[in-house]
Amino acid sequence: MGKKKGKAREESTHDLQLSSSDIKSGNVYTSPPFKFIVEGTAFYIHAALVSQHSRPLDRMINGDMSETQKGYAVLEEDDQGTFGRFAEWVNKGYYTSGEVIDRSLDESASEKSIEMNGECEKRMESPAEALQPDEVVVVEDEAPRAVFGWNVQEPSDFGVVTSSRTLKTKRKMKSASLLEEVSLTPRMQLKESFIQRKTVIRQENSSVPPPLPNQSPQQDYTDVFLSHAQLYVFAEKYDIKKLKTLALENLHAGLAIYTLYEQRTWDIVALLRYVYANTSETVDDVEDLRTLLTLYMGYEMDTLMQDDDFRDLMVTDGGPLLADFMRMVMKRI
Repeated sequence: MGKKKGKAREESTHDLQLSSSDIKSGNVYTSPPFKFIVEGTAFYIHAALVSQHSRPLDRMINGDMSETQKGYAVLEEDDQGTFGRFAEWVNKGYYTSGEVIDRSLDESASEKSIEMNGECEKRMESPAEALQPDEVVVVEDEAPRAVFGWNVQEPSDFGVVTSSRTLKTKRKMKSASLLEEVSLTPRMQLKESFIQRKTVIRQENSSVPPPLPNQSPQQDYTDVFLSHAQLYVFAEKYDIKKLKTLALENLHAGLAIYTLYEQRTWDIVALLRYVYANTSETVDDVEDLRTLLTLYMGYEMDTLMQDDDFRDLMVTDGGPLLADFMRMVMKRI
């Protein structure tokens, strides 16, 4: 009996190992569906589609594991959104990221509540005791900001002081010749290095949706960035190399056009918190999720350091985040 079962399993596995011609002709969709249960929701995906991308998941489908005998697998450590994106990618070659949340409605409701509370307080206070609103001062040229005792001083984007006449002349010059004549500051060098990062899958697959730039501080991109990071971690866990690369490239594409408003630093803090809690330290200078975010911190550290949550995170993280951040500080001084 044992031999017969083993032979049957062997034949079943052989049936699922489809050739590239089978996949192109659509025969991959004739394989039986396998059920994955994630957070109580059942996902049915053609077994051959899963097997060709992930060895760990293939062992659940065709191996000696209990999931093979039961005909389904319960993924207790994964979430619906991430697995749904994996299922979408398996079928389409791309996935849909998390949604941008418009916080303007929340702020309007909050401002209305503050206004009503303020009116009540004014009625209770005497004119002499009423608080005066703080004076808002706009400073055009900020003093260098201190980062852990290091002063990050940059007179301008290109590290030079110019007169208005010189600026007018330089505006007429081509960007290429400008870069040849004027050296970039350390911050701009880091930013240029980040933006110019090469992509592979996004260039080859034109169906991958382009990222959308944010237009105001009221747009919350936390779910957008986390969806890419979570899929990266999922792909690393189940050894899905192409999906891991795509998730990294999608996150990079989104961050490259993202305007980091001081009111929206939480989007990045939440991303850093998740990444440093769910990924291992970079080994042998291999480019990974932490490497990407370290470079991003390098040119956005001025804004990030104004956030209390970011500073607290570097302390509570236990060292790796702070170490990566300090490496970027050394590149900026």
